[in-house]
Amino acid sequence: MKMKMKMKMKMKMKTKLNLRFIPVSIFIAVLYSAAFLFLNYMPVSADGGENRKASPDEKKFLETVNSELRAALPEAPAGWSRNADEKSQYDEVGVDFEKQPVMMSAVATYSKNESQAEGEAKAKAASEIGEKNKPALDAIMKKQEEISAKITKAAEKMDFKEVENLQKESEAVAKELEKIGAAMTAEMRSSSGGDILKSTNATISAEINPAEIYISEPSELPKIEGCTVLQEKPENPKNDDPLKTVILIGPWTVSKNAEGGIEIKSPYNNTASYDKIMCAAVHVEATKDVTAGFLKSAGVKKLAAIISK
Repeated sequence: MKMKMKMKMKMKMKTKLNLRFIPVSIFIAVLYSAAFLFLNYMPVSADGGENRKASPDEKKFLETVNSELRAALPEAPAGWSRNADEKSQYDEVGVDFEKQPVMMSAVATYSKNESQAEGEAKAKAASEIGEKNKPALDAIMKKQEEISAKITKAAEKMDFKEVENLQKESEAVAKELEKIGAAMTAEMRSSSGGDILKSTNATISAEINPAEIYISEPSELPKIEGCTVLQEKPENPKNDDPLKTVILIGPWTVSKNAEGGIEIKSPYNNTASYDKIMCAAVHVEATKDVTAGFLKSAGVKKLAAIISK
């Protein structure tokens, strides 16, 4: 496993993840994992240029850190499966690799094991809900197409007053569509096959020397091994959607700004030596009911032990 030195992994935990259908949630988990694997398999290069043979000390250091990062990723809880990064060999590094501190991460994706019967029950329920609402959806789409056609004709005639009236009709139709969408969401949350929209996946990553971390509207959770734990504000507290949570390991500075928000400052210094580990972090993206277990089983002590004193 190789990586690129210059690339600063800004784990900006800002985008709200809204998993509407199970296949989509699986796709997102795989995509997220692939992105981390891509970063880790890139050559350890300070500027994306040529590589050189790693010295014995460099190779040992990189492999040791990689091993500790992978060891910090929790095992799959009962009833779940895990797919994690494999051991890597660092035979080459980029020219000038030693001029900046190493940034490295490891990632694991988790999926809940569902029986064939459970999967079939969810698929059947989703199909029934879709068929039930199809006539109403088709009618609204037809209405919207008709309005769009009228808007085009009115615009060609330069009848801007008519265009404005038709746009108001279009907005009313959009609100009808929102109502149907909300009703379908409610049905899927309480279907005969269970909560169809509930995510059955999780992603956990461990990294060293992150220069920056951002998490949307964070709240503080109880500390783990003396480390600050922050979790993003749920978009809808009633739904058990995946939340982003981070454990800050090392001398991070967490303070409140004038607006009452939380600011996170990393101790990372890009002028330090390549083998200087200043901080680490564990990122968990999972539903609230399993997040606590993942946080407790993450190897926080392992990562704290490799931070330079």
